[in-house]
Amino acid sequence: MRKVILRWKISSLTGAKELSKILEVAERVEILGHLAVGPGSVTQLAEIKMREGHAIEEISMFESFEVIEQHEEDEDGILVSLLCTHPLAVSAIEMSNIHVQPPYGIDAERGMELRLSGHSKSISRFLSLLRIILPPDKVSVQSLRGKEKNGWSSKLTKRQREVVSHAVKRGYFKTDSEVTLRQLADELGMARSTLGEHLQRAEEEIMKMAVEDLN
Repeated sequence: MRKVILRWKISSLTGAKELSKILEVAERVEILGHLAVGPGSVTQLAEIKMREGHAIEEISMFESFEVIEQHEEDEDGILVSLLCTHPLAVSAIEMSNIHVQPPYGIDAERGMELRLSGHSKSISRFLSLLRIILPPDKVSVQSLRGKEKNGWSSKLTKRQREVVSHAVKRGYFKTDSEVTLRQLADELGMARSTLGEHLQRAEEEIMKMAVEDLN
């Protein structure tokens, strides 16, 4: 499983004319949730901050967006139900084994951000499609291993986790570190050879996980 955060700069959205045009009337469009998914469309709960002199009704003038209902308004923006038929949003939501995770959206200063999670192969297929139609400027990827944050619980033994954790806290892995294996071994109450073996095996497993994630 993978979790992916995709980011586009404002300058990179010129190829998506409708998305760049919407920023001419709105400062920010943030999708807070998905209310319903239909054939070729998704109804979104969105908070929209309009530019001064522009009204929320202008959003419905765009081909891929229609304001269905306005719920409330405050200084942060206008909360609406928004019908979206934009190919980027619809393809991400309809593609099997991928979950689009709110909040996400587009901002006149920060650009656009989209959050996904799902099977690695499905994520890769979607990224391949994006690189053709609207290449993201930054792709942040991390593995999801059930409820674990990094997979150590299943890949490393309890003793290996203890040894690595202590070595990191003592600064052993820093390039200018003066901490020796002997010092670590004495602090943990074990033989230097035993400590060295635990560290070596732990490092091998950690590197395997890193290579797996990079691939």
